[in-house]
Amino acid sequence: MLKNHNDIVWTVLLWVLFLGILVSIFFYSYNREYDQDEIEHLHTGWKIVQGQKIYIDFFQHHHPFYDYIIAAVIRTYGETVDSIFASRYVMLLLTAGILAATYLISVRVFKSAEVGVLSMILTSTVITFYMKTIEIRPDVPQALAGLLSIYFLFSYYDKKSLKSLIASSVFLAVSFLFLQKSIVLIVAIGALLLFDLYKKRIGYRHAVIYAGTFLIAVSPYYIYLLLSGTFEQYIVMNWLVNYYIPQVFGKVHTLVAFSRENTITCVFYLIGLIILMRTGKCGRFAALSVLLMLLTVIVFNNLWRQYFLLSIPPIAIIASYALYSSSNSRLIRLVFLIGAIYFPVSYMHNFALFNMDGSRQRQQLAKIEYVLSITDKDDKVYDGNVEFNVFRDDIDFVWFCMEDPSCLDAYRQVEPYQYNVYDSVAARNPKVISDFGIYSFNDVRIRKKYKKSDRYPDLYIRVD
Repeated sequence: MLKNHNDIVWTVLLWVLFLGILVSIFFYSYNREYDQDEIEHLHTGWKIVQGQKIYIDFFQHHHPFYDYIIAAVIRTYGETVDSIFASRYVMLLLTAGILAATYLISVRVFKSAEVGVLSMILTSTVITFYMKTIEIRPDVPQALAGLLSIYFLFSYYDKKSLKSLIASSVFLAVSFLFLQKSIVLIVAIGALLLFDLYKKRIGYRHAVIYAGTFLIAVSPYYIYLLLSGTFEQYIVMNWLVNYYIPQVFGKVHTLVAFSRENTITCVFYLIGLIILMRTGKCGRFAALSVLLMLLTVIVFNNLWRQYFLLSIPPIAIIASYALYSSSNSRLIRLVFLIGAIYFPVSYMHNFALFNMDGSRQRQQLAKIEYVLSITDKDDKVYDGNVEFNVFRDDIDFVWFCMEDPSCLDAYRQVEPYQYNVYDSVAARNPKVISDFGIYSFNDVRIRKKYKKSDRYPDLYIRVD
């Protein structure tokens, strides 16, 4: 009876810790300032609502499916900050989905509900996960669909269920359609299946079904691109531009920073890999986790934080298994858990769990509303640095990513594209312009046509 009582108390404690983290994430999302990538995707969603064609009428270098979700939010809530808040709430739902998928995978692989809860706790307290899953970006639904693909793949390995195999392939396709960075998961899963095929653990028929299902799932989009005559532009924007974007910081530095920020989780991940290698248990999952991290490091020039979102849950799952299996003392597990929770969460909340300064976010929203208040629906706005223009049209095809690492420079390596902000301002006559990238307001195309805003010194308003 005492043992059962202690089990119940321990289980409740773990869930309370996890729910506390969820509350902390919500608080963080509600107060955190908006990243430039978020403004980019909000504005892209708005452009889609206006009937503009992605890659044709405006520059974008990501797969478009996520932006159609944002477009639906904007259609519902209109050209107001309500759409911005609602988009963040959508991200919270997707974040919850990622954590639920993490739980399902860990229970499927390690057959332990406790490992499942530990996995959600460690996943949600990795600083990169904490920072990036609340942001309005396609990496989040990409990660969710990718994790569901992993879950159904290991469900197939358990049951040899054809339905699970097909579901895994479909979710892999969905992940790819959200974001082309899922290529690392495609390669990793492909490597696992080919190895199992070589070892005769799966049959050729099932391997062909997996590949065929994936191709069938992505084919409607590519057929549309071909029929609409936009396939070539899609290749340029989504693959060539990203290939030519230069590296701006070292990969070793990124990995060292990742390890320092999440030392406890990373140490237990390494311990977990050693345990799995020694016991020969769950070798496929261990290999998948290593492949995802290695491929991410190898394939991409710049390792931005969000690039690791798909790798973090498998790392946390193996770390949780190591924490669970390496000590019988729940007190020791709790001490390590508190450390894993406290340091990242306190870091994200200005060194106090619920003491985050939301003033920067309020300033951003005030600037967005200010620009809306002084412009009409048909007015154009030059932002250039994706800071404040969410619901007004731009003056040029390329409207963001014009500083290092520059998408504009990368695009010019593929297409002979001419960009001159002064000519664009003169031709499009925007109502509001930013001083970003404009180094001379004495230029004849701007002089006497704009006056500095009395509220924002970096904004200039057209003199009508």
